[in-house]
Amino acid sequence: MAKAKSNILVVSLGGTITSEIRSGIVKQSSFGWDEKFFEKLDGRFNYSLAALAGYSSENATIADYRKAILGIMSAMKSTEPDAVLILHGTDSIAYFAHLAVRVLTHLNTPVIITGSKLPPSQTKSDAIKNLKLSLGFLGAAIEGKIGSRTFGIIFNDSFTEGSVFVRAICSMSPDIMGDIKSFNDETSRKEADFKSREYVKRVENFIAGGGVTEGLLVIPAAPGLPYGSFSLDGVQALLIESYHSGTADSNGLIELVREAKNRNIPCYMGPVPSQGNVYESRAALEKEGVIVLKGMPFEGCWAEAVLG
Repeated sequence: MAKAKSNILVVSLGGTITSEIRSGIVKQSSFGWDEKFFEKLDGRFNYSLAALAGYSSENATIADYRKAILGIMSAMKSTEPDAVLILHGTDSIAYFAHLAVRVLTHLNTPVIITGSKLPPSQTKSDAIKNLKLSLGFLGAAIEGKIGSRTFGIIFNDSFTEGSVFVRAICSMSPDIMGDIKSFNDETSRKEADFKSREYVKRVENFIAGGGVTEGLLVIPAAPGLPYGSFSLDGVQALLIESYHSGTADSNGLIELVREAKNRNIPCYMGPVPSQGNVYESRAALEKEGVIVLKGMPFEGCWAEAVLG
């Protein structure tokens, strides 16, 4: 008697892995992969597809994440999968992963989150190799009955050019090369006092964009920041820290950029790779007058903005 196939739920939340290039700009496209596509990649499983309301990861909000996670839980309840594969944009994938692992771990189901640096139709795209390794990890987790201990991110490493795995709970945002690193837990050394006023102030400064220093207001790359609460009083230049794809929130930031423009405050964005695709969000910010700083680290972008 043939062994029954395991069931995998594939959830699409958008991102480059479900995008295409139109008129030279990377844009979200409809979810074009069906069950037969995944069966060709790995025929060991039965697949159920859920194309939830997608979003570009650089424009993601906490509300988007909540809606997505609730949608995943609903899809899991109706399909009862043995494992879950989530397709997500890479820019803010670590933020989503940290929320998802906390909410979904109790279901004790293997979950892999993956995306791609290039759209699937583009030459040298990493989409297919990331999908293949993701399904391989999920298959091993199902076979070994590992459960939620296999909850991580599969991404393409720029050095090895291979797909690698990072535990979701330890993941950090991609660097300018799109590589995702693991966070090394230093708390065991008891050097950090997370209750101290100094630590609390550091967190407050990060959430507030670091404050205005020598006339420069830095906006960190983090989803859901309250851009409307930022004051431009005393600001001589605005520096938007971009995600690794050279993107930034083009929904919430637009009004702040326009206000800065009205006050003749120059707006910069970086670090942006010197080569690579241009996304809709970046094009929208450039249209509003944001100066894109290419091919330099964030420290170089800071210097450019300070010197004007």
